[in-house]
Amino acid sequence: MLQLIRENLKSCYLYFTSPEYREALRVKRTCRNMPPRKSFTINIADYTVLVHDCESLHHQYESIFTDEVYAFTSEKTDPLIYCCGANMGLELLYWKKHYPQCRIVAFEADENIFKVLQQNVSVNELSEVTLHNVAVWTTNGQVSFEADGQQGGKAGSGQLKINAIALHEQLAAAGKIDFLLIDIEGAELAVLQSCRTQLPNVKRLFVEWHSAASQPQQLPELLTLLTECGFRYRLQNKLPRAPFNNPV
Repeated sequence: MLQLIRENLKSCYLYFTSPEYREALRVKRTCRNMPPRKSFTINIADYTVLVHDCESLHHQYESIFTDEVYAFTSEKTDPLIYCCGANMGLELLYWKKHYPQCRIVAFEADENIFKVLQQNVSVNELSEVTLHNVAVWTTNGQVSFEADGQQGGKAGSGQLKINAIALHEQLAAAGKIDFLLIDIEGAELAVLQSCRTQLPNVKRLFVEWHSAASQPQQLPELLTLLTECGFRYRLQNKLPRAPFNNPV
C-alpha cells in the first residue's frame, strides 16, 4: 500500500512539474483512442506531426522522446546524421530540437509513409534535411519489398519492387558521419557488412536489431563486425519479456 501511495504521489508531482510528462500522457491517450492505420495530426515537442498510424506513434514516441534512445552529445553545432528507416520522422524532430543546425540525410522505403515524412519535414520547415524514398541496401537497383503500413516494412521480401541504394556508396561520399541510425527490419547485418570499409568513419552507430525465430541467429556476426570496426557496444532489450527459446 505504501508503495502504491508513493507511485501516485510521484505521478501527481510529475504531472504538475513536467511538461514532458504531460505530453507523454497526452500522446498515450491519443494513441489509445485512435483506430490503427488512421491518419491524424498531433503536436509533439512544439512540432506539428502528421501520423499515419497510432501504434507506430506510441512505440516511436516512447523510444525517441521518453527513453531518448537516439540521444548523443557532439562538440559540433551541425553534426551530420544519417537515418536509415526514418518512418514518419519523429527522430528527425528530436535531433532538430537538440541540434537545430544538424544536417540529416534520411531514407524511407515505404512510398506512402515517405509522403508523411515529407509533410512533417515541410510543415515544420526543417532545414538541412535531405530525404530519399528508397530502400537502404547492399547494391543499387531494385529490391523486393513488403509494406505493412506501420513501421515494419521489409526489403528483400514481398511482391513489390522498389528502388534501392547502396549504403556503402552513400557513406563513402559523405566522409565523416557523427551519427548513423540503422533500422531496416532485418537487413542490418548484410548492409553493415557491405559498409565495413566506411564504418570506421562513423562516430556513433545505433542499430535496431531484428531476428526472426525461424531464421538462423546472426547477432554474434554483427557484434564481431562492430568490434573489428572499432566500436564498443551496449545491448538493450525492449521486449516485454525475455525471448528465451530453445526449440531443441
